[in-house]
Amino acid sequence: MIPEAVIFDFDGVIADTMGDNCRAWQKAFKSHGFDMSATEYYRLEGMGRFQIAEHFIEAYGLDPAIKKEVVEAKELNYKLDNSFKIYPGIPAIFKLLNRKNIPIAIVTGASRDRIREHLTDNIAKNLASLITADDVTHTKPHPEPYLKAVMHMHKKADQCIVVENAILGIQSAKAAGCRCFGIETTLDKSSLALADEVFATHQELLIKFETILH
Repeated sequence: MIPEAVIFDFDGVIADTMGDNCRAWQKAFKSHGFDMSATEYYRLEGMGRFQIAEHFIEAYGLDPAIKKEVVEAKELNYKLDNSFKIYPGIPAIFKLLNRKNIPIAIVTGASRDRIREHLTDNIAKNLASLITADDVTHTKPHPEPYLKAVMHMHKKADQCIVVENAILGIQSAKAAGCRCFGIETTLDKSSLALADEVFATHQELLIKFETILH
């Protein structure tokens, strides 16, 4: 199937940011005496930042009043301490999609401010749609984020391919009716089993797109 569009998650798919995000959350919660599990956080990736805070607060009996403070601290921690970089395989994938006139979108659980801060000109100029946590009522795993991107581009969901590295992101994409490719940047293949296909590296993903679009 030649897709009508390809939609990428941002953290852990386009940008190698998950470790930095995790440490920012851990530091924010640590100030309230809670040691946040990295493994548990990675399995929540794709949720909006307030939903992530709510999860840990509710699951571990923390004071609900800290939610806003924890979220703000996390965002500040990340801004002050990150080693942002784009995965090396992404430019080649984008170049291929551009050459084949396939629209590109990003759907992320991150805030619009953080994504705008990190979007390079080379990425931003290629986007037909950008959907952040600030643009939806329901974040992943709800289908709304991917459905909104599909509708914004005037495409059919079942003719779009989503690239995700997160369990909740894959659930969101599949619930929206999209085909989904998983990539093992933060979780292993067994955790991404709901995806239609799973790739170990961006290079493998590039080869797949080259095959589809030959």
